[in-house]
Amino acid sequence: MSLQPNYIVSQSSKKTVLRNFEGVITSYPEPENYKEDTADEYFSLVYPDYLKKAAKVGIASIMNDQVQSLIPSDLERMKKREQYQTDPTHSSLKNKREKRDELKEKKFQSQIQKMDGSVKKDE
Repeated sequence: MSLQPNYIVSQSSKKTVLRNFEGVITSYPEPENYKEDTADEYFSLVYPDYLKKAAKVGIASIMNDQVQSLIPSDLERMKKREQYQTDPTHSSLKNKREKRDELKEKKFQSQIQKMDGSVKKDE
């Protein structure tokens, strides 16, 4: 996938961190068979405690596998989701699961009755 340079936030030999048009920051791993250079090994020789001192927030938290994505708190789709959840007139397929299960059971019972009827006719 080709990316605009301003969508790539950070990149290492193991992972690329991206920002999408909404401001969501996420990452994806590089291919597993990718052969890394020796830079990481050299860096750990020069700075032996760098992993202990590594930042644990922001982009660094993605690079250190502490989180996979950073999602802005004022993300528009999250506001819409919250609005739908608090709106008493809003309904989704989740609200209709009980009715779906009831209809599936009714259909199943109908099929059982048809099978029982056909078995009796064959006898």
